[in-house]
Amino acid sequence: MAFNVEWVTLNAMAKATGYTVAALRSKIKRGQLFEEKHWRRAQDGRLLIHVENFNDWLKQ
Repeated sequence: MAFNVEWVTLNAMAKATGYTVAALRSKIKRGQLFEEKHWRRAQDGRLLIHVENFNDWLKQ
């Protein structure tokens, strides 16, 4: 079964990319990743990363 996932948790992105959760949080805090483009808060308060936009950011 394949899933097309647009937004993933910080933990899932950390596992997929090798960045630590702390490194991802730091990129958000420093403004390297933009709210609603690269990340957002879910209704339960968890931070989510947009997979495609994050990958585009990596390529810059």
